[in-house]
Amino acid sequence: MPDIGCLGEALIDFLAEPVRGPREGRRFSENAGGAPANTAVAAVRLGVTASFLGALAHDAFGDFLWDELTRAGVGTEGVQRPDDGRTALAFVFRDGSGERSFLFYGERAAHLLYRPESLPGEVLPSLRVLHLGSTNTLTDERSAAATEDCLRRARTLGVRTSFDLNLRPSLWSDLRLMRPRIDRLLPDVAILKMSREEFLWMNETASGPWLEEWFAASGRIALVTDGPRPIEYMTRTRRGRVPAWAIEVHDTTAAGDAFAAGFLVRTVEAARHGADLEAWLEEEDALVPALRFAAAAGALAAARPGSFAAMPRREEVDTFLESRRASRA
Repeated sequence: MPDIGCLGEALIDFLAEPVRGPREGRRFSENAGGAPANTAVAAVRLGVTASFLGALAHDAFGDFLWDELTRAGVGTEGVQRPDDGRTALAFVFRDGSGERSFLFYGERAAHLLYRPESLPGEVLPSLRVLHLGSTNTLTDERSAAATEDCLRRARTLGVRTSFDLNLRPSLWSDLRLMRPRIDRLLPDVAILKMSREEFLWMNETASGPWLEEWFAASGRIALVTDGPRPIEYMTRTRRGRVPAWAIEVHDTTAAGDAFAAGFLVRTVEAARHGADLEAWLEEEDALVPALRFAAAAGALAAARPGSFAAMPRREEVDTFLESRRASRA
């Protein structure tokens, strides 16, 4: 059974290719993607077992995603194939610095039909980490309730829970619902990852000291990434920053998902050695190397195009870190 279960959506990223001339139409390449699915693929490539927990439509795109997940070694025992629903599509546009913008088509999206109560009974108890990779399943009330229930069940079973916000406001029919549905999840989340923009939004939309309340409830660590700028971390007792790695950026589409996978992989490895998560997070000699490892995974993913295809393997990350250590010596 898997070390990490990644809950949420898998979709097709249509990545825009550069336009070569004024008379040439725009071309797109088909890529398997979706933040939770990306994280599952990255976790496997980084050396642990991972499964995707989500719904894949019975259409050509859904079949493509199934094939790509299985080819990557991601477990599919938690995948559902509803008769209704379609595979969500994301058109990805990159600017000159590799930063991306998205145009989503998700009417009747299959991932909103996932029902965790139908999971095989052995899946959740077997996990070391349950990771929710985005807020996309929160855009529908029934799907949001199912997601909330799955996280609560995992926490009750003693499974570590992780949440990467990955806010996509364009998918919400009513933006007023976004913050309340996130707040419903937070009491069952131990690890929270955000971009700098998402962290600022969480602060701006809070009705009170949300971070302190989260730490008092279930929070163990909040991670804030900021592109090439330092990664900020906050635990119950400490705060700090870890520099990001400088690298030539090609495509940032899946960099955050690779970072999340890198950090979760290190927590899994610590758990295999009997570490208590809360104590481990408070040890600088453990936490900082884990964040450097995660940052290296994210940097390598940003250096190449695509989503699944961009995810680095463990030996690449280890070689990258070793080369950086050697250059500083």
